[in-house]
Amino acid sequence: MIGECMMELSQYDHDKFYKSFAGDTYNSSVYMKRAFEHLDVNFMSCIGSDAVSAQLLDTLHHEGLDNRFIEVDAKRIMGTYMVQTDEQGERSFLYWRSDSAAKQLMKNLSADAEQALEKSQLIFFSGITLAILDDIDRAKLLHMLCRLRNKGVNIAFDPNYRPSLWENPKVAKNAIGQGFQVANILLPGIEDFELFELRQPEQIVKFLRTCGFDELIIKDGSKSILGYSKDALYEVQVNPNPNVVDTTSAGDAFAGVYLGARIAGLDIKSAIEQAAAVAKEVTNHRGAIMSHEKFKCFWNEYKAA
Repeated sequence: MIGECMMELSQYDHDKFYKSFAGDTYNSSVYMKRAFEHLDVNFMSCIGSDAVSAQLLDTLHHEGLDNRFIEVDAKRIMGTYMVQTDEQGERSFLYWRSDSAAKQLMKNLSADAEQALEKSQLIFFSGITLAILDDIDRAKLLHMLCRLRNKGVNIAFDPNYRPSLWENPKVAKNAIGQGFQVANILLPGIEDFELFELRQPEQIVKFLRTCGFDELIIKDGSKSILGYSKDALYEVQVNPNPNVVDTTSAGDAFAGVYLGARIAGLDIKSAIEQAAAVAKEVTNHRGAIMSHEKFKCFWNEYKAA
C-alpha cells in the first residue's frame, strides 16, 4: 500500500477532538490486515523525524503492519487534517499538509526498494498518492509500478479523485488516466468519472476496457456494486445503512478487504460481499479507523453468520 498517512483530528464534541492516524491507503492497509491476519501487509510512505511520526511507527507495529518501506525525511513532518461530520454522517475536512513528508516519498526512496517490491503479490495506490507528488516524482512512481507489473506484480488502483488536491482537472485527468493504464485491478467509485464526463457504468466499462484491466469494481455509494473480469459480470446489492454516523474511510475499508479477500483466494463476488459488509459497518463509527475491539467483534459475528 503506497500513500500518505496523516494525523487525524476527529470531532466528537463541540470543541473536543480525538487524535488518530488516517489516510486512504493507510486505512486500506489497516482493514486488510485486521480482516486477514495471515497476510503480510506493508505500508509504504515517507514520514518525519518528529514525535508524531514516531507515534505512527508504534501504531503500525500495533496494527501488525510492516514498516520496511517507511522512509524518513528529517526536514519535514507529517500532514494533519481535521474531520467534521454533519447530522447525515457526511464529512468536511480541513487540511494542514502543504509540507507533508509523504510528498517526498520518491525523493527519499531507498535504492533497493523497487527490487524488494518485486516480491509483492499486490501493490495498491490511489489518486491521492499521485496527487501529493510533484510531476517528476509522479512520473517516477508510475514508471516504477509499470515495471513491477511487467514483472508479474498485481497493481491495484483507486482513483479516489479529490479536486482540491490537483492543480487543475487537466493534470488530474492525465495522471489518473495513467493510473488506469498501469494497474490491472481497478477500484473506482462512479463519482470519480465526473472528471472524464462519464456517468453510466456502461460508459465507464467501455472506457476502461482500453486500459486492459483484469478486474474492475465499480462502487456507487449505497447502490449496487458491479464487478467485471475479462469475461464475466457480477452484481452485488448493497443494503444501505439507515443510521450512518460517519462515512469516513468506508471506501478505503472496502478496498482493503476486497483486495485481501482476493489474495486469500475468494472469488470476486464473495470478495465484494465481504468488503461491502465491512464498509457498511465502518459507517457506524466515528473517524477513519474503528477500534480493534469493535472490528474484531463485528468480523467474528460476520464470519459466523
